[in-house]
Amino acid sequence: MDERRVRFIETAMKLFAEKGYHATSIQDLVEAWGISKGAFYHHFASKEELLLEVLRYYSEKMVADFTASGGDGPEKERFIRQLAAHFSHIREYKDFLRMIMSEQLPKVNPEVERYMFRQHGRLFLWYCTRLTEVYGEAVGPYVYDVAMMINGIIRQYLFYFFFREEAFDADEAARFLMRRLDAIVASFTAEERPLLTEESFAPWVKMEEQERERQRERLASAFAAVREAVNDLDPKQASDVLEAIAALEEELLGRHAPPRAYIVEALLLYLRHQQTPQLAPALDALVKEMDEYQRQNGWEREVWKKR
Repeated sequence: MDERRVRFIETAMKLFAEKGYHATSIQDLVEAWGISKGAFYHHFASKEELLLEVLRYYSEKMVADFTASGGDGPEKERFIRQLAAHFSHIREYKDFLRMIMSEQLPKVNPEVERYMFRQHGRLFLWYCTRLTEVYGEAVGPYVYDVAMMINGIIRQYLFYFFFREEAFDADEAARFLMRRLDAIVASFTAEERPLLTEESFAPWVKMEEQERERQRERLASAFAAVREAVNDLDPKQASDVLEAIAALEEELLGRHAPPRAYIVEALLLYLRHQQTPQLAPALDALVKEMDEYQRQNGWEREVWKKR
């Protein structure tokens, strides 16, 4: 995302946090940005689209901070470091969290509601994956219940730390909650039936699968548009570009494993060197779709794994 668009999003978020989304007008936004209303609609189709961009930008930054690898060592220590990172970033996202808490954002429009629902689901499934990696088979039958409990506990502690003025030790908080989590997992008995099962979360899983399929379809359309633009090149250059496009499409859509960043970047570098006025718009559109795909799915490894 270019720096100007990031500045627009960051300024809009601050206005939404201070005045409220519904009370902030497009006039307020363009005055803060120093642009005209016409320029606003060049960047965003509506205030609702801007809100969705704000939600995507900040919620995905927060999730990326939270779900980072956690470094080396035993899985439990890595999970503790991930929890500590989540707590330590609370001040950085204070305005964004204020915006989330003060507005009924899912009611803005169905797309915003769908996005927020999907983000909750993706984070929940990440908890399920990490709990399985930390506790192994012992948590298997109850992983959805434990994920629901730890999700709720962490959310409430985040609210507490959000409103707390004095400093706190994020690592101490994470280790405290990890001990509680150990006790929860140990409390289950072999004959106890879980309340939640995989079927309980079918809507979230289905939404994730549908969104991935929509992304793949958009990518496929963007590749088709580049191929169409290649027809305007001379035969030798067209052949080279088509070969690179085929390799890039195979890397993104044809493999069962996540795309390999070094191959994607090398092919994109080659294509940019081949860029001509005829090819530029279609290639720019493809890169935009690839950026969205990367942001949602990652390159080197699957961040959002389903059980």
